[in-house]
Amino acid sequence: GINEIIMYIMMFFMLIAAVDRILSQFGGSARFLGKLGKSIEGSGGQFEEGFMAMGALGLAMVGMTALAPVLAHLLGPVIIPLYEMLGANPSMFAGTLLACDMGGFFLAKELAGGDVAAWMYSGLILGSMMGPTIVFSIPVALGIIEPADRRWLALGVLAGIVTIPIGCIAGGLVAMYSGVEINGQPVAFTFALILMNMIPVIIVAVLVALGLKFIPEKMINGFQIFAKFLVALITIGLAAAVIKFLLGWELIPGLDPIFMAPGDQPGEVMRAIEVIGSISCVLLGAYPMVLLLTRWFEKPLMRVGNLLKINNMAAGGMVATLANNIPMFGMMKQMDT
Repeated sequence: GINEIIMYIMMFFMLIAAVDRILSQFGGSARFLGKLGKSIEGSGGQFEEGFMAMGALGLAMVGMTALAPVLAHLLGPVIIPLYEMLGANPSMFAGTLLACDMGGFFLAKELAGGDVAAWMYSGLILGSMMGPTIVFSIPVALGIIEPADRRWLALGVLAGIVTIPIGCIAGGLVAMYSGVEINGQPVAFTFALILMNMIPVIIVAVLVALGLKFIPEKMINGFQIFAKFLVALITIGLAAAVIKFLLGWELIPGLDPIFMAPGDQPGEVMRAIEVIGSISCVLLGAYPMVLLLTRWFEKPLMRVGNLLKINNMAAGGMVATLANNIPMFGMMKQMDT
């Protein structure tokens, strides 16, 4: 299936990056491989970045992972009837507000009520689009860009938010036709599931878009406050989970274990630390892949920017954000409109 193809491609880039990292210890890839080596130089650094992302991922994910059952218990009485009234699975709440790597994936699992397709749809697809925009892109961008550019940030987020339901539907259709399996069991994505679960997402997207259009400063301040509250909550969960693991003290009843617990079956149950490790293994290939593809195809991408009639800095930002949006925010003050 498409999942295996993508994984093979990333592992191919991981091997390229591993070679570059090895050769960099002895003078660099260009010294041994000539032009070919020069074209892959730097991928070894991305290999390292991918694995070192484990720390940042752990800081963002472990606390929320541990808290997921507690939050599901507290929020369930409100969220479940509201989302069911709209014809959607309650798990969609998680991916709407939380990034997949900031607890959205695990909270979606707790709220899904056993519906694996809805859990995947919210925790992975929606949680890779709307959740990161709300809790990461907006707060981080505000700390980097010039105050004068906030209006353009609001307009850019506005343009992105309204397309998220379309992106989710596209992702759901890809999942439906690619034969997704979890532990060898097929995950039943259907047209009804893909479309009905977009109802609350569309409502939230419209509300956010209207807020950014008419009260952008208040909306942006609200996003900043929410992001700070989320960091505090994640830190509480992380501290409580570590104390429970090391000392056995249950400061917050109902916390999920962060390491394997008695009764867990290897390969079937993955706790927070194992999930983070597996993600980092994938990032060993993903980071070099993005670096090399954007390098190898930089000229065609820049030509696309020229067709859109934007300056070189804006076109460069478009290329940079394919790898990471943080460098792009730093370039924003030099972009045209």
